[in-house]
Amino acid sequence: MDIARSVTHPPRRAHRPGSRYTRFTLVLTTRGLTKRYGERTVVDGLSLDVERGDVYGFLGPNGAGKSTTMRMLVGLVHPTAGEVRILGEPVGPRARAALRRVGAIVEAPSFYGYLSGRDNLRMLADLTGPCPASRIDAVLDRVELRARASDPVRVYSHGMKQRLAIAAALLPAPELILLDEPTNGLDPMGIRDMRALVRSLAVDDGLTVLLSSHLLAEVEQVCNRGAILAGGKKRWEGEVAALLHGRRRIRILAEPLARAAEVVEARFGVPLTIADDAGWLPADGARGAIDPADVVDALVAAGVRVREIVGDAPTLEEVFVEMVEAAA
Repeated sequence: MDIARSVTHPPRRAHRPGSRYTRFTLVLTTRGLTKRYGERTVVDGLSLDVERGDVYGFLGPNGAGKSTTMRMLVGLVHPTAGEVRILGEPVGPRARAALRRVGAIVEAPSFYGYLSGRDNLRMLADLTGPCPASRIDAVLDRVELRARASDPVRVYSHGMKQRLAIAAALLPAPELILLDEPTNGLDPMGIRDMRALVRSLAVDDGLTVLLSSHLLAEVEQVCNRGAILAGGKKRWEGEVAALLHGRRRIRILAEPLARAAEVVEARFGVPLTIADDAGWLPADGARGAIDPADVVDALVAAGVRVREIVGDAPTLEEVFVEMVEAAA
């Protein structure tokens, strides 16, 4: 498979100049979205803004309400309260106008194993109206399955079935595509290829992508914006890079640490947190960004022996765990 490309930064505002996708900045919005089953609230007052060109990571632990939310987004589950809008159109019992602009993999992909990949797509296309053979060939080309399109799906690998599901989601030429755990069950090479395909759907095809996943390292690499859901409630929404940048830290190994803490707080106006025989302070203090070289100068001038000082940024996984545990 040749879709894996080296892309070091997630895409942003990826719609193509002159494309037909120009009217709405917010492609998907929810306001106060709530789902209750009896006395149990699964999704609680959820408001999201997915902007055009986003690869938007929708994150949460098992039981957080992600799958229920994804089903509400495409009209498979009716909310108890609140609303969903896609490109300004409400999603509800008569949501055909909105949903015609959406491609989605919300459940695990399921195909007829005895039929070929092309015939499976033809059957799916017939459910929503006439679809020329050229469109089916185009989406098979897009996910690089054209050479295997005549093979029965039962001989496809798991990764090929995932790509066939994305081809099915692309059939209506959507503006928004929803992918629920697209890397589930894939090996490392399959994950890499899927990551590259998702990026290229935004960068090359001008699509907006909402991606639900529990593989946080993958989300960190491919998504530019996102939200974290825990206990049915939104705990964070925004730019992934800004979330991580705002939690940058400086790790200090020095002796004595107690004296280092006094010096740091007096000089930079922030406390030094001591854990695991190291001192930690935020890279942005009360008086602005903290330069590690200035920390070394201050500590040495105060007679503190500095063994090591290193800038450190948390991973998305670390921030996620912190937020989920705080919500528990």
